[in-house]
Amino acid sequence: MKIDIKQFSENLMLYGADVHQWPEDIRQAGLDALENYPDLQKLSADQEHFEKVLKKRKYEEPDSSLEQRIISSALDQKKEADYGQGSFLQELLSELLLPKPALIAVSVLMIFILAIGFAIGFSSSSGPAADWQKQANLREFLYYEGEIL
Repeated sequence: MKIDIKQFSENLMLYGADVHQWPEDIRQAGLDALENYPDLQKLSADQEHFEKVLKKRKYEEPDSSLEQRIISSALDQKKEADYGQGSFLQELLSELLLPKPALIAVSVLMIFILAIGFAIGFSSSSGPAADWQKQANLREFLYYEGEIL
């Protein structure tokens, strides 16, 4: 059995840098590939160095406050999920960095301008539309079925 470079690197990650510890059915093919390809020797040396670094690293116990930090983080995320339109406007206005009386004045002014805009929009659009509708109704009445009454 012959191993190519890809198979060797996969087995290297699965079974480790020591080819002598690999399963029997692929061990000899791995040793042969290691002797024939200098790139695989470098790859094996890198894997061996990586394994040594992992062995030196010690397991660290989690901090005693880890549980509380996880719970408080989950609660903070829930508060962010309850974000509504009012919260959006409040955050938008708070970004202006105005003192509270000025912020209230800006809010009232925005509501006032919005109300005036609605009033103008509804009052002006209904006038010409109503006149046009009356003219159309009058024409239909006068020219009923193509005859002038």
